[in-house]
Amino acid sequence: MPGKKFVQRFDFRRGFKKSRIFHLYPEKKGRGKSTFAGYMSQDTHFFAEFQPVDKAKWLERITRDLKGKPLEDLYWHLNETLTVDPFGHPDDQLVPPLPIGGAQTSWEISESMEPGDPAAANRQALEALAFGAEGIHFPLGQSDTAAELEVLLDRIHPDYIGLQFSGAGVEQGPAAVLAVLAGVAEAHGLQSTDLRGALYYDPAGVTGQIRDPRYLADLLDYAQNTFPGFRCITVDGRPVYRGPKAATDELAAVLQRALLYLQTLKDRGHDLNAAAASIQVSFFIGKSYFVEMAKLRAFQLLWFNLLQALGGRPKYPYLDVHFAPAAYTDDLYTNMIAATTMSMSAVLGGASRLTVLPYDSGREEEARYPKAFSRRIARNAQHLLKMESGFETLTDPAAGSYYIEKLTAQLAAASWKKLQAG
Repeated sequence: MPGKKFVQRFDFRRGFKKSRIFHLYPEKKGRGKSTFAGYMSQDTHFFAEFQPVDKAKWLERITRDLKGKPLEDLYWHLNETLTVDPFGHPDDQLVPPLPIGGAQTSWEISESMEPGDPAAANRQALEALAFGAEGIHFPLGQSDTAAELEVLLDRIHPDYIGLQFSGAGVEQGPAAVLAVLAGVAEAHGLQSTDLRGALYYDPAGVTGQIRDPRYLADLLDYAQNTFPGFRCITVDGRPVYRGPKAATDELAAVLQRALLYLQTLKDRGHDLNAAAASIQVSFFIGKSYFVEMAKLRAFQLLWFNLLQALGGRPKYPYLDVHFAPAAYTDDLYTNMIAATTMSMSAVLGGASRLTVLPYDSGREEEARYPKAFSRRIARNAQHLLKMESGFETLTDPAAGSYYIEKLTAQLAAASWKKLQAG
């Protein structure tokens, strides 16, 4: 179990320090060079000519402007233990926090193929790639994996994209899937080391226990040697998603399973840092814009703490983000609009890979246009953020927002406490 206290201040140069706030310093590469491009010195005083106003004075003014209405009505009680302050202020942080995000600011635009018919999934994948997808997720059945992969990857250049595999085939034999994929790669004139992607293999996802720790360790050995670009373990938080009110329970559950995998692999002689690099973490997000953004940011802080508690080096987690189907309604055009803001919260929260759910998902019979149209709209939502709005050039743009920083800190601290409580 990690240490008794959640360590809230982090310096990439010196590790964690005790503090009342979350604080990330930029990672140094070479002498005096920060990986946080565009970071502005905190010594720059744009508002020196203005007199500072502390939070107490602002609250006094807000109370007066409410004209008798209680200030308490403005607070959002997210759950029984967490109250969200509607008014952020520099007084909430003793030291201005720096960006959480690392040097990598972009993300992978991914699309999930429909299961069942490999030939149809291949046609869908080719269309997705032709129109800007960067990663493809293939669900695998229980049939002949070699024959299925041959069909799925027909006319696809697997070394140019991210490949993700899930389904019964992965659950029953992830190492066998990788072995078959190595053969398919060889048939394409490629080395397995040329490929990158992930397996949705979460052996403790249902029972909370690892049935065969030795198999998990052997899988990691094989993947690291043969598929170094693949993350062969997924901590899948999607089944425990219950919306914004349960965000702390969700984070604690995901972190508990990540701890189980890391501790198990460490106990079996694996390098902790290499094991952490072989894991991806999957999350659902909904329409609660700020909470979902803060949730992903909070998990990054929790991940740093977890690795540090186990004796590893701090490393950014790989966040695989999907839309919660329950976030969509029968109003298809409202779903189309919601997809844009949900995409923003995922990207601003630090998603490494994002899969946008088509606006008519589960309601295709009600749609006026073919499925290809809704899938293209889903891809285009990410294209607008990445290629036209420049989101991939930003390092943690939510950093410095008093409201989001405080909410991030609240979620992380409450989740760490739940993890300790077991």
